Amino acid sequence: MRNEAIFAESRLRCTSRSATIPLQAPRQVCVEPLRPTTDPGEIGGIRLRGRLGQGGMGIVYYGITQDGEPVAVKMVSAEHLEKPEALARFEREVLAMEMVQGPRVANLLMASEPGENPPWFAAEYVQGLNLAEFVVECGPLAVDLGAALGIGVAEALAEIHLAGILHRDLKPANILLGQDGPRVIDFGLAALIQAPGTLTRTGEMLGTPVCMSPEQARHEGELTPAADVYSLGAVLAFALTGRYPYVRPTAPATLLAITDPSKPPDLGGIPDLLLETIAAMLAHSPAARPTVADVTGQLTKALAEAGHGDPGTARRRLAEATYRERPNDPGPPQPPAARPPRIPKNPRVPSALVAQLAERMRGDYARDARF
Repeated sequence: MRNEAIFAESRLRCTSRSATIPLQAPRQVCVEPLRPTTDPGEIGGIRLRGRLGQGGMGIVYYGITQDGEPVAVKMVSAEHLEKPEALARFEREVLAMEMVQGPRVANLLMASEPGENPPWFAAEYVQGLNLAEFVVECGPLAVDLGAALGIGVAEALAEIHLAGILHRDLKPANILLGQDGPRVIDFGLAALIQAPGTLTRTGEMLGTPVCMSPEQARHEGELTPAADVYSLGAVLAFALTGRYPYVRPTAPATLLAITDPSKPPDLGGIPDLLLETIAAMLAHSPAARPTVADVTGQLTKALAEAGHGDPGTARRRLAEATYRERPNDPGPPQPPAARPPRIPKNPRVPSALVAQLAERMRGDYARDARF
């Protein structure tokens, strides 16, 4: 339940550090009213209650399913319905979400059927600030909370990569700080591992410059999970210092610095406990970066050595310190929904994904076989 006294106090101080940190005034808008002339009141049996935001390709609504479950509904906006590339990218986003299900991502729940117009999908609604908003409003995270954040996001990346997917746009705005810890969102730029051209055109540069790996900034078509590891390193640097590893006046200048091996990232202000790990994640060469599993192990070890407890305890502290509610947030369901993800009836799976899934199943079978 919303506690107005706690919310009022949170406007004056932040608990992500032991010391009091002055806050900027929090945003007063979370769910905007629907626009009667352009917004539908219902889609796919979901009652739409307001707007959560609008991007370059779609509109995101807050909705309630027929059984009372709150969801975030993304729908292709009207001006893109006649653009084949926009529709294909939206379809690929749904496909990526179908493949990735886990506790550290906002899971896909429902989606439009093939040929339905306009296309849409519904994902778990995660209430809370995103990491970018939190750091701006509350300041950088303390070292133990930063490590817990890294472990949680690495868990999400492990699930994403296991599904044969690269996120390719991991950034603070795509990490929600919910009541149960961080959740990774937005698979709009996801791509298949070692399958160039399936989810994007080879050589097409997409992503957010300040969190982009050198190989992604150079328009290299075939990326590896090391690109997402680099982005996580940039996210952690921002979370712990309020700055990105490379900051230049323009996006082209930022990309030029990132792709220049003679220009090291700015690691000033990163706590010594995590400095070595984050520096390795931001290595210029993909081969020099740790794996996601290595990152998890190193951050877990750092927590233990500093006496901050196990990852589960640290994640609970992170959630308690970073979860925020705003006056017009819709509020969590009462009681919170605990339902398995609902996948569309007729998911469209390209042959490349079928091959990858078959290979994974063969590997699992061989590992578990007794002969």
